[in-house]
Amino acid sequence: MGTIKRNEWVSSGQLVFLIIQTQIGVGLLGLTNKVHEDAKGDAWISVILAGVLSQVFIIVIWHLARRFKHMTIYDYLPQLLGRYVGKTIHVLYVAYFLFVASYILIQFSRIVESWVLFDTPRWVMMAMMCCVCFYLVKESLRTIARFFVLVFFCNIAVIIIAAYAYLHVNFLYLLPIGHEGVWNIAKGINRAMPSFAGYEMLLICFPFVEGASAQKLKASSVANLFTTLLYTFAVLTSIIVFSPPELALLPQPLLYMVKALSFTVIERPDLYFLSLWAVVTATSFMGYTYMASRGIANLVKAHSSHRRAVPYSVGITFTIALIFQNPRYLFILEKVISITGYVFIIGIPILLLLLTLLFYKGRPQEGIG
Repeated sequence: MGTIKRNEWVSSGQLVFLIIQTQIGVGLLGLTNKVHEDAKGDAWISVILAGVLSQVFIIVIWHLARRFKHMTIYDYLPQLLGRYVGKTIHVLYVAYFLFVASYILIQFSRIVESWVLFDTPRWVMMAMMCCVCFYLVKESLRTIARFFVLVFFCNIAVIIIAAYAYLHVNFLYLLPIGHEGVWNIAKGINRAMPSFAGYEMLLICFPFVEGASAQKLKASSVANLFTTLLYTFAVLTSIIVFSPPELALLPQPLLYMVKALSFTVIERPDLYFLSLWAVVTATSFMGYTYMASRGIANLVKAHSSHRRAVPYSVGITFTIALIFQNPRYLFILEKVISITGYVFIIGIPILLLLLTLLFYKGRPQEGIG
């Protein structure tokens, strides 16, 4: 991979925020509606179990990454799978990250259009998001991490605003707990898993994080724990505020819930909530664009910097988002991302880990630099 520049190093604490902000994005608003379709009042159980399952996959990724402490997944794919197969998987990873970034961009523009900018063309909103993200993603990983640390407090503000809904809740909507059965809860887990995606950032950022491998695992686990708690809070709050028939009709329950809140000084709290969510969504878009840019830079042998690859990543993402504006195409894109996510985030890392255990003789080493 070459020597890592000093300004690319991040601390294990900053890794926590890199993963959190990549995980939490457009899925926050629509998660309740999706999981509730299958798990109904037990949707919050599905979310918790999805978080536990994500932690298992984080451990798998960590075990893999610690065996190549100075390499990203783009660097050791050819070593484990051969030059041609490795490069093919490399390109597919880049494509996956670009399509996820495009999906985030589309969903962002659709939600903002339906709630605020009714007459503004979606391409304008997407272009604005791309310009803002381009400005940051072209910088070093340390700069990106510092911005993510600042933006993290938007999540806390989201929690505080949503917490006001507990003045008008009905806990009876949760009963009876477990009534939907194991099968429906399992289907709810499947619906929730795509919203937890983002911890694959560890595949790219592991060699840039200072400290021992154990610290990196702890940081990743803390990040996933926060995401699990936030998603559980969002889903649980929505379930006890709205009745089951109402939840079935609301695509973004959190926004409708906040809109119904009444404050003496603040009007339309949903707009403040939406503004905070937009910032959080932007960081998720940045995270995937960064991972794609790293992959493109590696393909053209520009290991030391991803800066020149960022315009291509942003341009391709914007183009894909324009193509998939049709609801039918968007539905297909969502299904493809959901299915391939299991392949790239779970399947391939498990396969690579098995290969290292069977054939790779090197021992994992601690630390960086």
